[in-house]
Amino acid sequence: MKESRLTTIARRGLALPAKTLEQIRKTGIRCRPQLDVVYQQQAKAWKLRGEESGGSVELLGHYVGFVAMDGSPLPWLQRVQNFLPNGMHAVIVGDEFVRVEMFRFENTYDLLITQHSLESRDGRRAELRSSVLFLGRNGFLETELWGKDAAFRGGAMPHFLTRSGEPGPPESRWTDATLRVTEAVCCCGCRHSHLLEAVPAAVTSPIVLPNEKHKFAVNSAEAADLGGEGTGRALGDG
Repeated sequence: MKESRLTTIARRGLALPAKTLEQIRKTGIRCRPQLDVVYQQQAKAWKLRGEESGGSVELLGHYVGFVAMDGSPLPWLQRVQNFLPNGMHAVIVGDEFVRVEMFRFENTYDLLITQHSLESRDGRRAELRSSVLFLGRNGFLETELWGKDAAFRGGAMPHFLTRSGEPGPPESRWTDATLRVTEAVCCCGCRHSHLLEAVPAAVTSPIVLPNEKHKFAVNSAEAADLGGEGTGRALGDG
C-alpha cells in the first residue's frame, strides 16, 4: 500500500523540492534526517539511530537534531568532529526520541517535529513508528541571525501562521528545541551540536586532606592527652 504524504514526511523528514535539495548539496550542507533501525548484539535489542547534522551558509540552512519526548535535551552517544563544516555533529542511539528538523531560505523557515519509537515483533526486526507533532511552513523571521543580528541567536524563532492567518506556533514544550534549531540553521560553517549535549559529568564529593596547620593542632592535642595519662599514673603509683 502506498504511504500517505504525511506518513512519508513523518518517516523521512521534510519533503523539499528536488532543486532545493540540489542547491543544499551545492553549498556543502550535509543534513541527514533519515533514521536507522539497528541491532545491538550484546544487549540483543533493536534500537533507533539518528545523526544530528547540518548547518548553514548566508543564503540558506538545513539542520536536524533530537530531543526527549518531553522536549528536554538528550545526551549524545558519540560526538563527531569533521574537517569540513555543516556535516554530522553527533550520534544518538535509543528506544525513542523526537526529531526536530528545520530548513531556512533567507528569512523563511520550515519546521518539522516528529516522534519516533520502535514496536517489537516477537523476535523479528522491530518496526519504526513515526508521527508528526508539528509541521510549519513558510514561517518568517525578520532578524538576520546569520549576519548582523547574530547576537540574538538562541533567543529568536520564526512566526508560523495557520492557513486562516492565525498564529500557529508549536506547543510550548517544543519552544526550547525550536530556538536551538533556529540558531542551527543560521550557524554558518557549523562545527558543533546545537540540540544533543554532552553526558553530564558525575558529581562526587571532594576529599579534603588536612593541611599542616590542622595536622600540628591534632598532634598537639594527642600529646597533651598522652601527657595527662602519664601524670595520672605517676601520682597513683606514688
